[in-house]
Amino acid sequence: MLLIDGVKYEAWIPKTEDEFEQVVKEHTQDIFSEKSIYLDRKQKLKSLSGIGAIPDGFAIVLGDTPHWHIVELELSSHPPHEHIVPQLSKFTLGIKNPSTQNNLVKAIYEYISGDGSLTLKLKEETKCVDIYKFLSELISQPPILTIIIEKYIPALREALSIFRDYQTKVVEFKTFTREGVGIAVHAHLFERLYVPQVTPEQEGLSAGDVVGFSSINQQNINYHYIDIDMIIRSCFPADKVRFTLETTAGQIHTNVAGTVASGPYIQRNLKEWFDAHPNLKTGDVVSFTVIEPMKKYRLELEKRLA
Repeated sequence: MLLIDGVKYEAWIPKTEDEFEQVVKEHTQDIFSEKSIYLDRKQKLKSLSGIGAIPDGFAIVLGDTPHWHIVELELSSHPPHEHIVPQLSKFTLGIKNPSTQNNLVKAIYEYISGDGSLTLKLKEETKCVDIYKFLSELISQPPILTIIIEKYIPALREALSIFRDYQTKVVEFKTFTREGVGIAVHAHLFERLYVPQVTPEQEGLSAGDVVGFSSINQQNINYHYIDIDMIIRSCFPADKVRFTLETTAGQIHTNVAGTVASGPYIQRNLKEWFDAHPNLKTGDVVSFTVIEPMKKYRLELEKRLA
């Protein structure tokens, strides 16, 4: 169960891969980065001997070091050795076939060149003039084999260890739905495959800067968390990236979490700080002061609002 602002969310298990795919496709840029292009075009990867399979998608990640992913969406109910490994084996055999590579380049080129916004995005991020040449050179490089699964299973990592010539990634993409409502109100939990770029606001942080204030309410006290205003969100590391708070209760190692619905907040290990301040009331205000940008801050109780 997931608890957000006192509201209960239950784990959602997709009935089919197609149902899971529809959910994941909405968040491919959150997974692969804003500088990525995701193609769910079904393109068969066929070896010289005729062995082949069709991946669920391809992700092209642009930027300073362009690379690409063969993406397979899976359910934890599928046995890794009997189902997932054979699929990936067919992909790796197929992509070594020059004819398959050429067909894939043509398919991706047609997809991108047929969309003005994607064409512009690729040219701006890569500074390339010849898109077809760029794609040909990219696809000639080994892909990253990426599994997106709704629930991680330990046997999966062991199964992927046989692909020693390829980099492999596993993204556990969990979904929770609001109790009594269903998928119409939901939250996702997953790790991104990239490190967000530092923003100008983050670059300008210095030791001693007070980055913001947060007002305490009863929900904060009940569930031991502090809300982070979106205005100062960029002054903290990315979601789930740990940092340290210097407090009157000692050092606390924590991170920012949250969803679009809840907004950003800090909760991990904060119970000890709340326990050290039993007289906290609605209207109390805390401040965050930079000690070491993106790594360490001082959390202080300031004053009570009138």
